[in-house]
Amino acid sequence: MMMPLSRAEALKGLERGVEVLVIGGGITGAGVALDAASRGYRVGLVERADYSGGTSSRSTKLVHGGIRYLPQGHLALVREGLRERGRLLRLAPHLVHPLSFVVPLYAGLRRPLGVRIPSLLRSFAPLGIRMGLAAYDMFARDPRLRHRTMSRAQVERDVPDLNPNGLRGALVYYDARADDVRLTHAVLATARACGAVTCNYAALTALLREGGRVTGAAVEDRLTGSSFEVSARFVVNATGIWGEQVAALDPKPEFRIRHSKGAHLVLRPGAVAHKEAIVIPETDDGRLAFIVPWAGRHVLGTTDDAYDGDLSSPLVSGGDVDYLLDHANRYLRRPLGKGDVTAAFAGIRPLVAAASGPTSVMGRDHHVAVSPGGLISIVGGKLTGYRAMAEDTVDAITARDGSRRQCRTASLPLTGAAGLEQARTALSASGLAADQQTHLLESYGAQCLDLLALMRADQALASRLVPGIAVTAAEVVYACRAEQAVTLADCMFLRTRLAVLDTEAAEDAVAAVASLMAGELGWDAAETHRQRQTYEARRDRERAYLG
Repeated sequence: MMMPLSRAEALKGLERGVEVLVIGGGITGAGVALDAASRGYRVGLVERADYSGGTSSRSTKLVHGGIRYLPQGHLALVREGLRERGRLLRLAPHLVHPLSFVVPLYAGLRRPLGVRIPSLLRSFAPLGIRMGLAAYDMFARDPRLRHRTMSRAQVERDVPDLNPNGLRGALVYYDARADDVRLTHAVLATARACGAVTCNYAALTALLREGGRVTGAAVEDRLTGSSFEVSARFVVNATGIWGEQVAALDPKPEFRIRHSKGAHLVLRPGAVAHKEAIVIPETDDGRLAFIVPWAGRHVLGTTDDAYDGDLSSPLVSGGDVDYLLDHANRYLRRPLGKGDVTAAFAGIRPLVAAASGPTSVMGRDHHVAVSPGGLISIVGGKLTGYRAMAEDTVDAITARDGSRRQCRTASLPLTGAAGLEQARTALSASGLAADQQTHLLESYGAQCLDLLALMRADQALASRLVPGIAVTAAEVVYACRAEQAVTLADCMFLRTRLAVLDTEAAEDAVAAVASLMAGELGWDAAETHRQRQTYEARRDRERAYLG
């Protein structure tokens, strides 16, 4: 296993200065770091908490064009999303996989896919949806992923979860699925392979200026409390939902961000039998919701509500749970109950404010803004478009320095994409269960060879952390050695995802994960206890929806 720079080495590298300093370690910041490093810039990235700890870990786990934006008229956004979806399917085939979505067609739908239809035209709703999906296919330009129709008999046979009462048939269209955290780490790993230096728990405290121009940043190491300065020719604000706050440091930003909360419920295995995604065809308020397969379970989401609460700790409320279950149960043969929910999470969308009105009708366009002092902010957007957002951001850098460095990321495979066949062969010979093999390949790609090496050195690392969940002990060790994992809470919520998949089952793994991390990071008993307390506090906050 070739180890990247340790966190201490990364800090020293940042202190030596860089050409481009990226603030923010979510998918957008990771994308900017990769784009800039692949063009030959010396790049540093700092993240105030753990990588992908914000919105980038709290998505609906989709790489998609945004079917709901079609009827809203955001055609350029849909076209860009589908173009980027196609690129990710090619550049990260281990992480991004095609996914079919079943759109059930029921008699009397008034707002299918969020579009209000006059009563006289409701009988033509299926035709209108087909036309929309035909446009979606046209923008995607992928003959393998074209929509199709299903008769009522086919739906009853192949999608037994759906309630047959009033069912007229269904349409099936395609997008893609991905684990948002693993995608972020793959982008970060690719950036590091191109020479970028990245460090988590390194917080921006101030911008450095000389002659009115931003020349770097003051940064605090949140693990030690020490501070240092990073000089940079260009500083990029890629902090997502915190973008307006950071932009206000130089000076008042020219944009405004409106925040929208999206709540998600994780359903127990077997709560939904269909292995693909199901679209909730209609909601009372015109939102679009899905039941999406993820990690051997399904995620039900999402809501879309204006949000002005704590950005670092968005929570799912009891009302969110009731809303999602109520709307799903209108179309399911077997109603879901709160006992089917094993965990819940909420993410905050950063919407660039351009108009008043509900956030559910605002687009997910991105915007690059340059302050008078030269701070470059990339705001808005969504996970699928991170690469295009990064390209536009680094184009702004090349325009300012007068260079002609061309973007390379449209054809640059992400780390883990090369060597997949060798990885499959090694997994097949590993003795691991089929679900573990699939999990490792779809989470790490060819990098799973490094995890298999850890398991060969210590067979105990091949064991599951929780019965019935494919995550292995080796992933904790790998996170500490290769991906700068430094806290128990992060390992439970972000690295293994155990606390996001099943909060009760995760309790059986906490002691084992803490022990593994203590061995890797040198925690004594007092520090291990403190880490447990911090994790338990977060666990209790995240379960606020239980009342």
